[in-house]
Amino acid sequence: MSRPRLLPAKLLPSRLLGGNPPGSPRPVVAAGVQLGHAGRPSSRPTLTIALFDNSGSVVAPSGTDPASQRFAEVERAFELVARSGTSGELAAVLHFDSPCSGDVLPVPLTRRGLEQLRSGLRLPPDGAGSSVLAPSLARAVALAQTHPDHAATLVLLSDFQLLDSDPLAVLASLAAFPGQVHAVVLDHQIDTALFPPGVTISRIGDRAQPGAVARALFASLVAHRPGSWVRPEP
Repeated sequence: MSRPRLLPAKLLPSRLLGGNPPGSPRPVVAAGVQLGHAGRPSSRPTLTIALFDNSGSVVAPSGTDPASQRFAEVERAFELVARSGTSGELAAVLHFDSPCSGDVLPVPLTRRGLEQLRSGLRLPPDGAGSSVLAPSLARAVALAQTHPDHAATLVLLSDFQLLDSDPLAVLASLAAFPGQVHAVVLDHQIDTALFPPGVTISRIGDRAQPGAVARALFASLVAHRPGSWVRPEP
């Protein structure tokens, strides 16, 4: 089995790596992008955790998301569900640099809760652009464990060029998350066979259409919502 491609072990603050700095205009999901229908609120409490990789291989000018478009697309997916969201549907935002100012602990996915979630959809000003997954993954597991009655889903947005001491072991540990895991792979070259069985994989390559990240998150957000459906990619 091949190993994940690794980056040089030099970490720089995200604001120096080419991504949108705090206060800069946020990218906007292209007009006309349709994700599907959010359906009705789930009768079972749910928790969706979006975990962001802000390392140089993602946010640098030559990275997989230099304009931080993924934040705008995640916001779009949250917005569609929040229109009919309830207090039983929770969402959270974490970053590889967790704990950091960009983290938003679980809040109801409602119009009011959406305002808190938006505060995390940016490059954290105190983030170092970490490529290490294990600490933030442990925090995501802890959040899910504190909500045992909720159907938990971890949506992991990364290019998976990891600098953990044992990347394969960290990827294997995804199987221990107490719920569903959805890997949104921001690199068309990563070998998806590295992920354990049961992990849902959405590959967002350099030819992906606008809205691909939003559609991937939306699919996880509505997985337990009756009457929902996800529009296929063009």
